[in-house]
Amino acid sequence: MSSKKQPEKFIRSLQIGLACLSTFSPQEPRLSLSEVAKANGMNLPTTRRYLETLRSLGYVDRDATSKTYQLTPKVLRLGSWVIERMDLRFRLVPYMRAMTRDFDVTTGCCILEGTEIVYVERFRSSDVVNLDLTSGSRLPCHCTSMGKAILASLDQEKLDELLADMQLDAHTPYTITDVNALKEDLRVTRERGYSAADQELTLGMTGLAVPIFDKTGAVEASVGVSYPSHRFADKGVESLLVKKLLEVAEKVSCS
Repeated sequence: MSSKKQPEKFIRSLQIGLACLSTFSPQEPRLSLSEVAKANGMNLPTTRRYLETLRSLGYVDRDATSKTYQLTPKVLRLGSWVIERMDLRFRLVPYMRAMTRDFDVTTGCCILEGTEIVYVERFRSSDVVNLDLTSGSRLPCHCTSMGKAILASLDQEKLDELLADMQLDAHTPYTITDVNALKEDLRVTRERGYSAADQELTLGMTGLAVPIFDKTGAVEASVGVSYPSHRFADKGVESLLVKKLLEVAEKVSCS
């Protein structure tokens, strides 16, 4: 848990409770008391009090047989409506639908959350090979085109901070797992204005993405397309997709 100096009105108990909730993930949906305690640097009695409080509030449940905790659907209330109401989503949806219709590619829009991207919206193509993702789904930044589009647009201090916390896990033989190689990839992305991830997350899938900026000029999100790698051997089609994405980003970015 962060030891960074907090503001005077900071409520540490709330921070701890939210940290306990954030310990659960798609990779570790069920955790024991000791696992939650270890992940948050807490002792067992304190961890039990927080988990039992969250349990009484309906945000976690406990399996009596395995003695593990897991999140309940109630946690969806904390964030699903935020994504639904995002102005960003309404600005992008018409363009995303049009690209999916015109090119039969999967389109997506994501925001940054820690070292992961979170889907705000996604429209699937008719391809059989496709990831089962919806609004709220999370993916790592380092091996996704939409993640790299955002990373490449961050200021250097924020980028260095994220890279220090990032685990560059290999998802395929093509995943970038060396931090210096990732920095070089982000430099190229920054210079050309778009990112590419060719089979870095899933074998047989290619992604292209561009950043979207807010009124201050800071990166707000990214929008991208994905498709089976074999579909567009013609680089002219890839160039056209990039051109369309850049046009969309220019239209929806706040100026």
